[in-house]
Amino acid sequence: MVISIHNPLGANTISSLNFKHLRYFHVIAREGSIKGACKKLGITQSALSGQLKQLEEFLGKPLFERKVRKLILNEAGKVALNYTTSIFTQADEMIKSIRLPNPQKLSVIRVGVLPSLSKTHIHEFIVPLWKEDSICVTIVERKLIDLIHDLEDGHLEVILSDRPTSPIGTQFKAFKLRTRKIIAVGSKKFEYVKDAFPQALDGLPLLHLTRHSQIRPDIDFFFEQKNITPKIVGEADDVALLRIAAEKGIGFTVLPQNTVQNSLNNGSLVQLGELKDINSDMWAIIKSGNDYNQTLKSVIKRFQSQEL
Repeated sequence: MVISIHNPLGANTISSLNFKHLRYFHVIAREGSIKGACKKLGITQSALSGQLKQLEEFLGKPLFERKVRKLILNEAGKVALNYTTSIFTQADEMIKSIRLPNPQKLSVIRVGVLPSLSKTHIHEFIVPLWKEDSICVTIVERKLIDLIHDLEDGHLEVILSDRPTSPIGTQFKAFKLRTRKIIAVGSKKFEYVKDAFPQALDGLPLLHLTRHSQIRPDIDFFFEQKNITPKIVGEADDVALLRIAAEKGIGFTVLPQNTVQNSLNNGSLVQLGELKDINSDMWAIIKSGNDYNQTLKSVIKRFQSQEL
């Protein structure tokens, strides 16, 4: 890659920006020193220092603060590193997509997921696809609106979401997948709560889902209806973090049953009670009329409870 730009600095600097200059800068920034980058790249310190100097002269400002035996990125350097990280990530993806052989002619299924979606739900849906020798599964995590655009443009085959997309348009088809019970769990020191659930939760330390979660409003409404006010001691989107903290006795947590089933089975958590009439939902979204992969179709059907 060569980017030609008018250079007002004169003939002593580089007249164009190329892949090599960016790669050298990127490695120096990652290693934090010329010496470390030289070992990584296999070139001399004088040559690498010269390349960095040329790049800085071309850009018209330094990219590092020079410290003793160390280079610290300044603000311009941080901006440059963000761009080079993106450039080399995309370059690696391009090379893999074009150069790497695919002798088995694998079908690629690209699955978009929401960050707030339970990783256990996602895992249960993805595992049957991973078990197929003829399929390569790629998982992309983004905001729903970005995933919808990718699905519309043909960059995804399916989206796993905690809500349907019917308000967005009729070009999509949403399948409601199997629902999951929502339960309160805690370590054995909270086992006494079972006898007076849910009122005994009042005032207890709660490890809560953040407000990005689909079920957080329902849980809060449950507490409000029961006149229960737990003490929120932490919040997270990651179900695994909440489960581990609950296992350590920091507080109780309220999660889909399948996300804590192993902990219930091995006794590291106990079920304190079920939040009736609250469920954790997941939706599989595809393009309407899309002739999608037969295996994907069977997995959706396996987990499906209804189609919109």
